[in-house]
Amino acid sequence: MELAQKLDGLPLALATAGAYLEQVATTCSEYLQLYEVSWLKLQTNSPQLASYEDRTLLTTWQLSLDQIEQQNMLSARLLKLWAYFDRQDVWFELLQHGYSADHDWMRSLTEDRLSFDAAVRILCSYGLVDADASLYEVGSGGYSMHSCVHSWTVSVLNKDWDQSLARLALTCVALEVPENNADKWWLLQRRLLAHTTRHQYFVVDGKLDTIGMEWALHNIGDLFKDQCKLDEAEAMYMRALEGKEEALGPKHTSTLDTVNNLGNLYADQGKLADAESMYMRALEGKEEALGPKHTSTLDTVNNLGILYNDQGKLADAELMYIRVLEGKEEALGPKHTSTLNTVNNLGNLYNDQGKLADAES
Repeated sequence: MELAQKLDGLPLALATAGAYLEQVATTCSEYLQLYEVSWLKLQTNSPQLASYEDRTLLTTWQLSLDQIEQQNMLSARLLKLWAYFDRQDVWFELLQHGYSADHDWMRSLTEDRLSFDAAVRILCSYGLVDADASLYEVGSGGYSMHSCVHSWTVSVLNKDWDQSLARLALTCVALEVPENNADKWWLLQRRLLAHTTRHQYFVVDGKLDTIGMEWALHNIGDLFKDQCKLDEAEAMYMRALEGKEEALGPKHTSTLDTVNNLGNLYADQGKLADAESMYMRALEGKEEALGPKHTSTLDTVNNLGILYNDQGKLADAELMYIRVLEGKEEALGPKHTSTLNTVNNLGNLYNDQGKLADAES
């Protein structure tokens, strides 16, 4: 059953697996392991199938690719690019982030929805891709590729790793990551999770050249953190930080943003001393680069206040909150939601301190 699911029930794929298993002393479980580790070699060494007129998966899909290239070269390009995404759920808005990339074909593919639909419809007509019938609350409908077809795009169409396509896919994924104050941001992040997980593997495995892509690693770190995948988030933040420190310097505001987010992550992990160290570094840098009253500086001061509150350092937390409140009232106004959030934090703190009159006011 597991083997049939892995092969998506495709008759030719199942027949190929059956013919292989008939001729060797290999179990289905062992075949699955070979499938994962060395797909191309496994297919090359599989026996010919008389019932399929001597066709194999490789020759069948190559014939399909030849026909696709004649009908729409954008479809063939998309097929190759797909290897650098997860096989499931690729949608128009996700790829549209590649419109400005240095690929003329990508601009043509994502120029509008009609161009994208025309390209992906051809892939569907050859049975390589299926439209996902699920209704998504964010973004348009997605398309998914059969597992063994995806293995073919990885092992054959991208036998030689294409750094340009890998970076293009990373750009699309990272730019689609929403801020956590956007409408239905959680749903879009969940939809992106499989793609970000794939790119994390590329990065950790050393396949993907991330020079100049530190912003993308930061964004993916944000998504992992929001999705409670804290170890994965830390790995992405650390790589983003290392790259930013080298490219921009340790005191650049973009570097400090990653330092601040690492502090948030450590706080969520319960590593409070590490969190405080990150916050202090971010605060000192922002005060120097942006000034003590800049809203970004005040955000880090607020994070320190929350941390001190969690550590039971209530007097220190109070000082941080008061500084934030005064700064936000001046910069944003007394009725701004961010200002009011700080007022709420102060109220909760006074309640914890037993200053009930101050908490009420």
